Amino acid sequence: MSKPEGALQELRRPLLSSSLTVPLLLIVVACGAIVYYGYQLADTLQQSAATKARVDGQLTAREITGFLNREHERLHAFVIEKEPAIREILGFPDNWPAIDAMQTSLRRMFRGALAFSVTGADGKPMFEDFEGLVGPVCQASMRDYVKSMGVGLAQIDIPPIHPVPDAFHFDLISPWRLENDENGLFFVSMSPSRIAELLGAAEQASGSRMLLVNRDDPTLIEISSSGARDTLGESIRLEPEALAPGHFIADIPGTRWQLAVLPDTGALSAQINTVYTKVGALVIALLLISTVLLVSIRRSEQRNSSLFMRSLQSSVSRQRAILQSMVDGMVTIDSKGKILHVNNAITRLFGYQPNELIGSNVRILMPDPDRSAHDGYLRNYLETGESKILGYGRDVMARRKDGSSFPILLTLGESHEGDDRIFVGILHDLTDYKDAQRKIVSQALAIERSNQELEEISQIASRDLQLPLQRITTLGESLESGSVTVLSGSEKAQLKSLADDARSVTKLVKGLADYTRVEREPTDQTVDLDEVMEDVRKDLAGQIAAADASVSVKQLGRVLGNAKQVRQVFWNLVENALKFRHPERSPEIRICLSDREASADAREDQITVLVRDNGMGIPEDQLGAVFEAFRRLHPRDAYPGAGLGLSFCRKIVEGLGGQISVSSKLGEGSTFRVTLPKAN
Repeated sequence: MSKPEGALQELRRPLLSSSLTVPLLLIVVACGAIVYYGYQLADTLQQSAATKARVDGQLTAREITGFLNREHERLHAFVIEKEPAIREILGFPDNWPAIDAMQTSLRRMFRGALAFSVTGADGKPMFEDFEGLVGPVCQASMRDYVKSMGVGLAQIDIPPIHPVPDAFHFDLISPWRLENDENGLFFVSMSPSRIAELLGAAEQASGSRMLLVNRDDPTLIEISSSGARDTLGESIRLEPEALAPGHFIADIPGTRWQLAVLPDTGALSAQINTVYTKVGALVIALLLISTVLLVSIRRSEQRNSSLFMRSLQSSVSRQRAILQSMVDGMVTIDSKGKILHVNNAITRLFGYQPNELIGSNVRILMPDPDRSAHDGYLRNYLETGESKILGYGRDVMARRKDGSSFPILLTLGESHEGDDRIFVGILHDLTDYKDAQRKIVSQALAIERSNQELEEISQIASRDLQLPLQRITTLGESLESGSVTVLSGSEKAQLKSLADDARSVTKLVKGLADYTRVEREPTDQTVDLDEVMEDVRKDLAGQIAAADASVSVKQLGRVLGNAKQVRQVFWNLVENALKFRHPERSPEIRICLSDREASADAREDQITVLVRDNGMGIPEDQLGAVFEAFRRLHPRDAYPGAGLGLSFCRKIVEGLGGQISVSSKLGEGSTFRVTLPKAN
């Protein structure tokens, strides 16, 4: 049945009434804040990845540069040491045994050495390169370098280093003074395998891909952890996409190389996608909840306005709960800087209660007018529309209720409520981050000061003490020799004792200087223990014969370390076995591998060497003290020495990544166990 004509039609309520404006605005603000927070978090991840790539790249570039510097310094020292042999080769360029011997010495000194040559004043090799590695590129580089030396332009510390196609290597260069006082060069062609190892270690530590690329063509890979250009096959070029934003490139001084750091974009994208997924899920959940609430409010409004108001209040409360649960502080202000809303994190960060902040100017939280968001930047944006702070994270100083200041990362977003503009600030506390930075800097400075002090002590000991002690020794010997007749026998004996004490102190000073220099030696050499023991036996041959001792050495193998330091360890142990021998029997010294080397549980990356003797032995209660510096178990006049021998051994072995221990029975002898890393 139709309605009577003229009957009033029921008025349809608008779909969006004015009472829904506030909830909708809050939903938009909440969604905007969540999306903006997610965007800032993703941007922070990207910036963090770029910063990490830059830091890792700078550290690795310094490590490679330091490696090249050290190799050049070692080459310069090698040239000085081998000057007679070099001149002998130059005098007879066809003396291949001498050339082979020089090459063998180089390969022992420089892991990865391929060939060497010596140039004249014109930069040309003075004998034929037997490895075929001195090609046109090398010769041109040598000529240019010699010319630069002639006019004082050459950089002696880091000479030019260049890759060569088809026989990839780089050159170490040392200036060489010819007999006619003209400048020449001694240079060694080096395999880049050691640099590849440095890149591999840096990749493993940082998680980023690291490459040495051509400075003029950054897509051309020179060296990677997998090898150099001549061994990379078809993988010698980077895809242009690999050099997308986020990578880092640093020059290697004195070379034609650049270090490229390529972060793991896949992992970074996965993290960013996870952030966006969570943000999207949170926004969708918020929208779904809000939709359900708004529909309920809409239906309730049609029935009862009071019920509508209660439902609306519930919706607002839930939305505020979402904002209050944020970890970072959030503050909402109007265009004049008046605080409209804060979350619980603001109360935790600043110590204010919400009612103390709402209605106040935001200057109460960020008092610096030159950098705060409420003053200059915000006024400029409102007047000109040009934003210098919106959408950018900025470090500012904030102030707590108690007056203390702390750093924060301030990020601002904007929303509109009718004709009003609302600004939402996200405040992230940077206190822990800044403290961590300061601690890192402080620790680095402390380590540097400690090293400097140790170096100063060593220099003082070796420079300021040895000369006076030598003068005392010389004077005492002169007076005791009999040239001065006015001295009595007792006085001459005292002078002799004084000279002996001065000589002991001189040895002690030298031992201290050597002790402080242990850790500055290179420890990446392959050391043949059998050759080391042969050298030790030759050096101590006189003492062995004088003591009527027998020294037996079984095959030991090779270790990773420093040849000079390893020789010093076994020299000290054998010399101690000869010194502290049993007075009633001839010394018997046996050097062999530990029985555990052949067992199933032996470590494949270590070698344990036993040094056994049949000497006087060590008391059981003194075993733990023999490796302490200056600890002596016997009187100085009976067994001379500085008391540093075994402590020197322990410092060397532990510095090489190994261990040293001793077992002994008084009157029967001692056994020293030396464990060192095994060479590949």
